[in-house]
Amino acid sequence: MPRSAFRGLGVLFTGLVLVAVAPAASAQQQQLDQSVKTQRMIVTNAAAAQQTINKLSSQTQRLLNRYLMVEQQLRQLKKYNANLQQLITNQQSRIKSLNEQMGHISDVEHGIVPLMEQMIAGLKNFIKLDVPYRLKQREREAQKLEDEMGNSDVSVAEKYRLITSAYQRELQAGRTIAAYRGSLEVNGKTQTVDFLRIGRVVLCYQTLDQSQTGCWDQRTRRWVVENGFRAAVVQGLQVARKQTSPKMLILPVSAPQQAQAGQSAQ
Repeated sequence: MPRSAFRGLGVLFTGLVLVAVAPAASAQQQQLDQSVKTQRMIVTNAAAAQQTINKLSSQTQRLLNRYLMVEQQLRQLKKYNANLQQLITNQQSRIKSLNEQMGHISDVEHGIVPLMEQMIAGLKNFIKLDVPYRLKQREREAQKLEDEMGNSDVSVAEKYRLITSAYQRELQAGRTIAAYRGSLEVNGKTQTVDFLRIGRVVLCYQTLDQSQTGCWDQRTRRWVVENGFRAAVVQGLQVARKQTSPKMLILPVSAPQQAQAGQSAQ
């Protein structure tokens, strides 16, 4: 067979091979493309799934945090309710105690009102027998206490407080020194004078021009002219007014006297 024939057969065989191979390669390419497409879909779906998972995880975390917060609030509310219940129980006990005490108030008032009346009477009698410093003012205050006893707008507790305050002022006067200005009948006429009180043992007066000085004699219950003590009274007035430092004063002192029969405080 001529060489040209062999060459022709070779070309034909090669063409047949190519024709046979081409469909197979196309099928493989399609499979490869499908695989790539499938892989891409898997990746896309995996990414979407991961986003969903992340979203669900975030929501779960938020719900968990909210649950923990609500649980903490619930514990706090339970503790608050327990404390509140204890407070309510204590208040109920106090209310019960107060109600019981209020049931005895009338009995207490029945006993304390006569006592307060005796205290006022004793105070008025004490002022009457005491050295007569600020006499009219003290008598007015004592009379006001007596008037208040008939005032229904003033509670028993307030009345008792007013009486004890008056007693406290009287007690305080026995431990203090005071200077004040007032009126006194001197040489048959009423004059403005300076008074010096030292506790309850010294009560002296001095005219404003210092021409006359006198002191109260508790034994005879009258004023006695004591011009020999003029300088001492001047110094005492200065000490009482804090115009000079305290110093030794020589003044007539009336010793306390026992009240006469029938004049003792009630």
